[in-house]
Amino acid sequence: FIPAIIGFAFAMKIEQVAGYYECKECGHKYVPTFKAINLSPHMGRTRYMKCPNCGKKSWNKKVLTKD
Repeated sequence: FIPAIIGFAFAMKIEQVAGYYECKECGHKYVPTFKAINLSPHMGRTRYMKCPNCGKKSWNKKVLTKD
């Protein structure tokens, strides 16, 4: 059971730092906190999170570049 928990934590850390999330409302691209990644519902590469720029909650898409 312990190795599964450790593996899950590593997978979530990779999900957090690999790429950026783009706010649907304002277009701001950001790297969310580890807590936000763990507590947010998701569908594939999209998570329902609060944008640090505009403060609105929306389904933010994962993007790989910050262009």
